Amino acid sequence: MDILVRTVYRNPFYFLPLFQTGLSASTAVILLILSFVFSPLSYAEKQSEKKKTNSEPVVLINRGTDSNPVFDVRNNTFAPIEFELSADEFINMQGNPPLPIHKIIPANSTEHLSKLSPIQSEQPWSYTYTTRYVFGDPNTRHLTGKPYRLPFGPLKTFTVSQANDGERSHQHATTKYAVDIEMPEKTQIYAARTGTVIEITNAYLGNTKKGVPPYQVRILHNDGTMALYAHLSKDSATVHTGQKINRGQLIAVSGPSYIEGVNPHLHFAVLKNTGMKLESIPFKFLGINKTPITVKTGMQVRHPAY
Repeated sequence: MDILVRTVYRNPFYFLPLFQTGLSASTAVILLILSFVFSPLSYAEKQSEKKKTNSEPVVLINRGTDSNPVFDVRNNTFAPIEFELSADEFINMQGNPPLPIHKIIPANSTEHLSKLSPIQSEQPWSYTYTTRYVFGDPNTRHLTGKPYRLPFGPLKTFTVSQANDGERSHQHATTKYAVDIEMPEKTQIYAARTGTVIEITNAYLGNTKKGVPPYQVRILHNDGTMALYAHLSKDSATVHTGQKINRGQLIAVSGPSYIEGVNPHLHFAVLKNTGMKLESIPFKFLGINKTPITVKTGMQVRHPAY
């Protein structure tokens, strides 16, 4: 997925020194029990979270306590990410440094984010926060010197069924400059540019079924942009995450269409993080005459003769 959203709630009585508030002992005990019962993260869940540190793509780690959390973020992916930690509601809490925080986390690394603490330790406290991340570094500069290779084999000619601003489904930031190339199922798909495989997933883009559906392979290029190959045949990937691949290397085979009445096609887009959001960007293929081309709907595309 491009963005992960996660909100955690904390109980305002969780570590409150109840017996110093003037409450009766019985009332204090009841409130303390309720705080543990309704605390969103049980002890077992916290232990489970620790086990996820090295298995989930991106993990927020608390090295402190519930009342004084020290937040780090672990990026287990093979791409840099832009990570955001923001406060939804703070009651008697403060952050050092203050939230919201945006930070670029390199691939396979851990970075410190912030330490939270109660402003007045003897008073009730509560906080909620949200984390988000997006693949890619927003400081990336798209290198356009060499046109992209057509993502299918030589000696084949296919038709572009939808190009830039296509009315069928290319009306959003992530699809505006995408290209749909109509082709039979099981057509071999090749890398359009050298890079590293950073994601192979069945998840819908944007975590919504209105986006591009499975099966997808995402490749990080050397300039920091990413190529998305979607509508692939499920489990057909011939590569794995973390693998470095070359331009023209086989990565998967094409799959079925997801819209009734629309022929099978490959959805191809070049994406860039523009600041906590992925957007498709213009690009050119190497055309049949060995010149860069911007494809248009209805155009037939074919590799140049070798």
